[in-house]
Amino acid sequence: MIGYQRDFVSPCVPFAIRMPLMPPFPARQYDLVIFDMDGTLTEELLDFDAIRRDIGLPGEGGILEHITRMAPPERDRANAILDRHELDAADTCVLHEGAVEILAALRSRGIHTALLTRNSDRCAQRILSRHKLELDFVATREHLPHKPHPDSVLNIIRHFSTEGGGGISPGQTLVVGDYLYDLQAAAAAGADCALLCVKEPLPSFASQATYTVRALGEILAIVDSVPRSP
Repeated sequence: MIGYQRDFVSPCVPFAIRMPLMPPFPARQYDLVIFDMDGTLTEELLDFDAIRRDIGLPGEGGILEHITRMAPPERDRANAILDRHELDAADTCVLHEGAVEILAALRSRGIHTALLTRNSDRCAQRILSRHKLELDFVATREHLPHKPHPDSVLNIIRHFSTEGGGGISPGQTLVVGDYLYDLQAAAAAGADCALLCVKEPLPSFASQATYTVRALGEILAIVDSVPRSP
């Protein structure tokens, strides 16, 4: 991808105006775009500090990883607390601007879309239903392994290859997220990653992203601008 910088920021033009109006579209690098949910398709509403406090977890390490190491009775209690926080957020969260439009635009280009989240399936389905979001595949906490394991991304790629996706490769996959786990999962799987940063300053791990964007609409600019490798 010669000539593309790590920070990719499209012109400050309204999202609807930036969208090409009709196909055909040229061959592109990406045939699959995988989105995170909290902080990416939706604005971040989960209070992770409150979740840790209610469960009784230390400040370091992933919440799911801590819960996995618990004894069954303690694990059940922790999962119930986590579910309560997630479902409360699912009932009140709002979409990031352009979420519906970017999914529709990718679909119109024949590009597969997937959701990859560490939240429960119940939480994810509630959000998708509330906001009428349509993706081709949804991978949740019930799908193992979780981010940042590379198979969290590779299993989605395998799904589309098995279901007639034309043999999608990691190099034809773009992961979009707002946290370190998204970047790590993408890199370990051999996929590119766009880090969504809607606030200043950029996080310390932003340098690990292939692209950094300030709005979801800029993902379409990346997809339309990066040609398929020969």
